Amino acid sequence: MTIVTEIPQAANSVPASATAGVQARRIGQKLFERFEPHLDTRECAPGSSQYVEKMTSRAIAAFAIQCYGATDDVEASHAVCDSSNDGGIDAIYVSHVEKKLICVQAKYNQSGNNTWSLTDFLRFKDACSCLQREEYYRFDERLSAISQDISIALDSIDYKFYFVMAHTGKTGAANQILSDMQSWQSELNDDACVNVSSMPSSDYPFQVHLFSAEDISSAIQGQSLSAINLEDVELMEYGKITEPHNAYFGVVTGEQISEWWSTHGTQLFSKNIRNILGQTDVNDSIKKTISDEPNNFWFYNNGITVLVREASPHRRNTSDNARGLFTFHDISIINGAQTVSSIGLISKQHDLSEEYLRSIKLQARFIVTDDNDLVKNITRANNHQNRVLGRDFASQESEQVRLNKDLIVEGYVYQLLRTNEIQVSSEKVITIDEALNALVCANGTPSAVVTLKSQRGKFFENLDGSLYRSTFNSSVSGVKVINVVNFNKMIERKVHEKLASINRQRDKKLYGILTHGNRYLSAMMFKLDDAWKSRTIAMYDEDEIERKFNALTSTTEIYLTQFHDGAYLARLFTNVEKTTATMSYIQNYLAQLES
Repeated sequence: MTIVTEIPQAANSVPASATAGVQARRIGQKLFERFEPHLDTRECAPGSSQYVEKMTSRAIAAFAIQCYGATDDVEASHAVCDSSNDGGIDAIYVSHVEKKLICVQAKYNQSGNNTWSLTDFLRFKDACSCLQREEYYRFDERLSAISQDISIALDSIDYKFYFVMAHTGKTGAANQILSDMQSWQSELNDDACVNVSSMPSSDYPFQVHLFSAEDISSAIQGQSLSAINLEDVELMEYGKITEPHNAYFGVVTGEQISEWWSTHGTQLFSKNIRNILGQTDVNDSIKKTISDEPNNFWFYNNGITVLVREASPHRRNTSDNARGLFTFHDISIINGAQTVSSIGLISKQHDLSEEYLRSIKLQARFIVTDDNDLVKNITRANNHQNRVLGRDFASQESEQVRLNKDLIVEGYVYQLLRTNEIQVSSEKVITIDEALNALVCANGTPSAVVTLKSQRGKFFENLDGSLYRSTFNSSVSGVKVINVVNFNKMIERKVHEKLASINRQRDKKLYGILTHGNRYLSAMMFKLDDAWKSRTIAMYDEDEIERKFNALTSTTEIYLTQFHDGAYLARLFTNVEKTTATMSYIQNYLAQLES
């Protein structure tokens, strides 16, 4: 699984091995046998002259989906949409959990020495471009059937897109073709307004991959060796549950966790749908506890959940369950990947002593099952549990308490906690989230507006930090909150009304602005109309606001068409530089029109 920017042009000059054809045919046979029972045979009747070749190509597409999407054989097979009307995409898969979209074009090359042709590449590139434009009519009915899922991914700012060309030939492509592939990837990310120069390629939002025979062979081998056994696992204060499923629970030490990580790395999380999330605030918090308060780790951390196929308690385990040794077969950590990886990484980076690691203790539970459906349900449930958010802690912060009292005086309810219970008319209810949206947009700082759009949780991460304090402070009165929230609600209604009145396909640019630029539009309207600044509860001239809103949207559409016509709007409005430039230009332009 190789991203095109990491393939040297010299790779194409390396001749295929003498056994390349044999390897290609073995790969084809193995994948055919594995996926053929689950693949659709349309336009490819069993017994026909091209049956094996076509189904092998579909099997390669399914395997690529499986490798990139972490699916099972059946789900990967159902993602295949190969047909005479497939539009250039052989398989497509959307995961809303992992937030990724995978497009595959697959070729079965029995000789093992071919690479991608220019025609094949351009057809795939054009197909992916049509997909991005949501021209679903160009594709097979199977792809069209999941158009809603595809649109959700395209409309999001945090999905990753993998465009995968899979084949059983050599790594790389002819120099010019490889260069074109690399340029395409750069164009995709440039249009998404993402500066990839400072990030690892694995973090690129748009990735173009070549999945060659070498990659396929390695992936097959990796899967065959994926079963991990943990021997002599020491559980302190352990217990056992027998109904409705067997499970063991107890306390493990950081020393054991570090050993698992050192030996197996990310293979520990083969069934974890989130795997390692990278540099996150959760990880930073875990690492801080390891460094500063190892003895309190048990109290601060939720522990880990491990699925196992079989558990073998040792005979010498203590009768009082104070300490026991276990061997767990075919394990996968489905909850706690961040915990395990953080302990493993920091212990290696700082060369922590065994004694220090033993002072780190955490809860662990090992659930015994070989039921695949149950495995999926447990994994899904463990990764969808409610969590306490920063905004929940903010409910007790002094400024929020003060605003709550101010709003009561004005006859409003300030809803600080997440709940579905509303005791009065919604017109008289203001949530903390509504207050945040409106106040940030009223302040109009482009960087804050972008953060609100892309990482709103950051406002509540540190209640003493600049983001929170610049939004909620002593200068914000209850009346101001009421005025900005009511004004922002009016703008949001204008956005929804305009969205309902236009055709998504005909008015793509405007649709994108209204969908992805909603925070930008609110911030601009606060700059264009100052009625909300009243010291008493404001009344708004809806006709005047309508006029200004229409001028704003039409001017923005013209500006973006002229200067960012190919831009991926879902990302443009999360780019501080681009949003700042847009806000400045539009504000000055409209001010000149008004003067």
